[in-house]
Amino acid sequence: MPVRALRRARSAVSGSPVRILRMSASIPSTRRARPNMASARRAFTLTEMLVVIGIIALLIGILLPALSRVQERARKTQTENLLQEFAKACETFQQQFGFYPGIVPEAILAADPKITGAENAILHLCGGAVGQDDPNYGAAQYNGWTEITFNGGAGNTFAIKVNPAKVGEGPRIRGVQYKAFFSPKVDDLAAVPGQNMTSVGGAPFSADPYRIPDLVDAWGQPVIYMRQMRPQGSTLVAGALPSGSLSDCIFNFQSILGYVNSVELGELSQNQLTGSILRVTPAANQDATLAQIIRNVSYGTNNQPLQGAPRGAFVLISAGQDGIFFSRIDGPGNPSQPVTDIVNSATNPKGPYVVAEYDDIRVFGGG
Repeated sequence: MPVRALRRARSAVSGSPVRILRMSASIPSTRRARPNMASARRAFTLTEMLVVIGIIALLIGILLPALSRVQERARKTQTENLLQEFAKACETFQQQFGFYPGIVPEAILAADPKITGAENAILHLCGGAVGQDDPNYGAAQYNGWTEITFNGGAGNTFAIKVNPAKVGEGPRIRGVQYKAFFSPKVDDLAAVPGQNMTSVGGAPFSADPYRIPDLVDAWGQPVIYMRQMRPQGSTLVAGALPSGSLSDCIFNFQSILGYVNSVELGELSQNQLTGSILRVTPAANQDATLAQIIRNVSYGTNNQPLQGAPRGAFVLISAGQDGIFFSRIDGPGNPSQPVTDIVNSATNPKGPYVVAEYDDIRVFGGG
């Protein structure tokens, strides 16, 4: 072959790429496929679930009573603050006018307690009433108001006109309009149902036609307000018995009757007539029982509270958590052994100091 032709042949061979096919065999993988993590999650066993439920129940059992105690302490603090604020308003009123609030004279209210002592004070601190001694008593602006006439005996009467919707607008005193001396929160003043109620399940306001707002504690129960009839007297309290003389007592029992005579009082619907030592104790002992509660602990003998000295010119009392004013199963008493007599030294050797054992809250003023 000629040299030139040989070269061409070599060039043709060297310029053509040679393709090499790689054959790969398909070999099954020996590695297992990873399972889905969600489907692989192990479920709780019955035993584990019961353990968890038991732990939750235990925590609830521990936390609920603790939470309840916290709530009750908060209510107690709230009530104490409310009573202190009301007492301050009473002191401010006294400093300006020379007497503690109560639009109806105390002696007349004691003889004919158509409203409670607390309602009497609220009308004087916050307004909503005008007395017959006001020069504008007969003005047309009061024509639509409800008139209440109190019979003080021996022809001595006193009349007021009331409009509960006007409570909070400030009182008229000696013919002058004033701003309210007490500015409560929304829930601090309300007409409390059950006053003087004599049968369970009756109409809430059947014995309280005027529906004058009451001072209400954190449990929805009315607060007692008592002011002195006179600074000195032969006995600390009188009036629990209809035949009792009010001519020479310092405080009168009558101003609290609307509350302690109720069998279904306030939001808690508590029976005061059968639950409170102020009414359960024998009638002849009820004045002395109230005297034991409000007396000055530093004066007098334990079993003669009626001869004790007053602790202040007025007193405010909340029934506390149980909603009953000095419950017979509170203090030294209990459900199986109620105590109704805190006057006799045989049943109460502590005298007036026993009052601290009750859940009731007291605030005194004008001491």
